[in-house]
Amino acid sequence: MTDYEDDISIDDEIYSEGGDSYYTYDAEAEWEETKEQFNALFSLVVFPFVGRWLGKKFSFWLWSRYSTTPKGTSFLSLQWVNDIKRIAQ
Repeated sequence: MTDYEDDISIDDEIYSEGGDSYYTYDAEAEWEETKEQFNALFSLVVFPFVGRWLGKKFSFWLWSRYSTTPKGTSFLSLQWVNDIKRIAQ
């Protein structure tokens, strides 16, 4: 046995198993890395911006409803709930 045969690494074993196995391994590793990058993108960028935007829309809507409601009445009344149900149908 020569010194070269003793120094076979994992990459050499991947090459010796078959032609496509190295490329399959490489594609799987790239796919996993891409999934991690998308996960980071959505959890760190997209979801916070969407949540912030929806929160602002809801708070402006709630404030306008509060400010236009006459004093002494509830701005979250049963009529409001019925309107939401009607819109949802």
